[in-house]
Amino acid sequence: MSTKDDHLNLTNIKYFCDTVRLGGLSAAARANFVTQSAISQGISKLEKSLGIPLVAHHPNRFRLTPEGEIVFQEGIDLLKKAAEFKKNLFREATGCIGSLDFACTYSFALAVVPRFLKKFREKHPEVKVNFLLDKNANIKQMVKLGAIDFGILPDEGDLEGFDKEEICSGNFNLYASRKIKDEDLHSLGFVLAANDAKETILLKNLYKKKYGKEPTGILEVNSWEVIANLVAEGMGIGYFPDYIAERRENTFQICDFGLELQGYRICSISPIGMKLRKSSEIFLSYLRSK
Repeated sequence: MSTKDDHLNLTNIKYFCDTVRLGGLSAAARANFVTQSAISQGISKLEKSLGIPLVAHHPNRFRLTPEGEIVFQEGIDLLKKAAEFKKNLFREATGCIGSLDFACTYSFALAVVPRFLKKFREKHPEVKVNFLLDKNANIKQMVKLGAIDFGILPDEGDLEGFDKEEICSGNFNLYASRKIKDEDLHSLGFVLAANDAKETILLKNLYKKKYGKEPTGILEVNSWEVIANLVAEGMGIGYFPDYIAERRENTFQICDFGLELQGYRICSISPIGMKLRKSSEIFLSYLRSK
């Protein structure tokens, strides 16, 4: 490697991190509105500045060296801190609190987030909101890569490696429409999530232990919101978390089958030790007041 140059350029660090994050030079070039050659040269200059090889150069293949893996992780943190520094200066000068960048699981996003996002936008209309919906694993990966400030997802015991804070907690329940008479409840079938869903497996095991058979399923639907809609129409007994039912006052009744049903915890997660932006702190404070 050529002689080390102590000058570090944030643009070159961004070119390198974007190439790793997006999976190649062409994608990084598109994201930065430059040519692939500019990206490649930026990475070469970064290698020269650091005095270490970051990429194992092979034709049509982009693979990091062990040093490159470290620089990528440190570079993501550095770029996020630089962006935070810039936004803090802008906020001090203008009173603006920057942007709100987060991701959430589908069910919580549909049932809970909109009314709090509306409240946030009413009080802070100058803030640009980037709100993504995704699965748990993808949300965790986005937080790790610094693509979002925080994620909102269930705490299923797999959130080590993040700073986390509880937003709300509650229980899963079996629900039927209030239109259904008590004497007709036990004749209804069940509207459940996918057979391989953890919640469905637990319910079936509890039901079988108590009654010697599995609950009679009439519909399998991979969405708690859709399950709730079907149950509200009287199509069966649904199993979903209470936050889905909370906003539908006088729509559901809880069906007591004498089962010890599970609880849940919804948490926000962020990189360990990373201070959240003011916009994130404000929005999360609204959610915690739910």
